[in-house]
Amino acid sequence: MSPENVRPPRGGPTGLLALLVVLALTLAIWLAAGRDPGTPTFGGRDPDSRSAPNEAPATDPVSGLPWVAAAELTPLGIEVLARLSTGRPLPDAVQRRPFDNAIGLLPAQAAPGYYTELVVGSGTLLVTGVRGERYWSDDAGVSFERVGP
Repeated sequence: MSPENVRPPRGGPTGLLALLVVLALTLAIWLAAGRDPGTPTFGGRDPDSRSAPNEAPATDPVSGLPWVAAAELTPLGIEVLARLSTGRPLPDAVQRRPFDNAIGLLPAQAAPGYYTELVVGSGTLLVTGVRGERYWSDDAGVSFERVGP
């Protein structure tokens, strides 16, 4: 008998059985991790950008907007924040007017006139709320960041 005519013995795992084992193992890992399909098991963020337990969250839990540190604002923006905190008059270059939040980028407020817009440069806005919250936009109000924490 030639070697070409010899068949290997049957009884080993078939391709279908191996596929079922892989699918069952995948399902078990997914259920154990408690994740939605398609999300990474490490929490959805880049593992190199994870914050330490003592760091502030990346977004404001009230507005859902990202945080920006006051020190990252323009020099005039930093000066305006300092003057607002101390009650000193604002620089002449700053325009102040009501902000109606018409497109709803900031948290909705029932009271009209809740927000005040301070124009602190070409296309640069600082919006303040009655309760002291502050929002920054460097794209003429197309997007905002919450100043703080």
